Amino acid sequence: MGLSGFDIADFIPGVEEQRAKAKQAVRDFVQGAIEGNPERMMTTFQLLDYGDLDGAGWPSVMRAVSRLPSVPPKTTKFFLRVLINYGDKLRQECSDLLLVDGLRVLLPKYKGPDMHLYRGEGSLNRSRRTYGLSWTASVKVARNHAKGFWIHSEGGSVVIETLAPCDAIICKVPKSEDRYNEAEYVVDRRRLTTVKVVERFAQLPLEHS
Repeated sequence: MGLSGFDIADFIPGVEEQRAKAKQAVRDFVQGAIEGNPERMMTTFQLLDYGDLDGAGWPSVMRAVSRLPSVPPKTTKFFLRVLINYGDKLRQECSDLLLVDGLRVLLPKYKGPDMHLYRGEGSLNRSRRTYGLSWTASVKVARNHAKGFWIHSEGGSVVIETLAPCDAIICKVPKSEDRYNEAEYVVDRRRLTTVKVVERFAQLPLEHS
């Protein structure tokens, strides 16, 4: 018997069963995306949320879908809503670049011109060029973000601006889905050229009640 009162061999089958279910969830999600079947995709979310269990979870989903040539419009319309409502969870589970590779397949493709875009960002991310995915056509929206969460980050925050080439823009969030009127664009930072700082804000301490 183990120190906690059970034989570890009794626990391993449960882990293996969970891992097998999570891997099947990845396959089901990908197949649902190919079929344009949001219902099948949604049935996988709970298992995928457990994380990357030895090759299963949201990172595995993004790696798998990034290899697909395309998916039907029904899939991209559905997953745009997933990103809007569930994006924080996806960003916690996946690196930005892995997520971007998956979103290039899963989101409606941008077909517009190059765009002047802005983002509120932490100063450290600016110095490292590790900009996030969400940008805006509104400098006011970007400033609000810079003066919100990011102003408490180390070194303060900045408003950054870029002329994003059309191939750097993955998706434009349509007005019908833009609940907060943020004129949002999903952007692949690897394809940006010049990014400049247009405003800086000194770091502020978090207020504690």
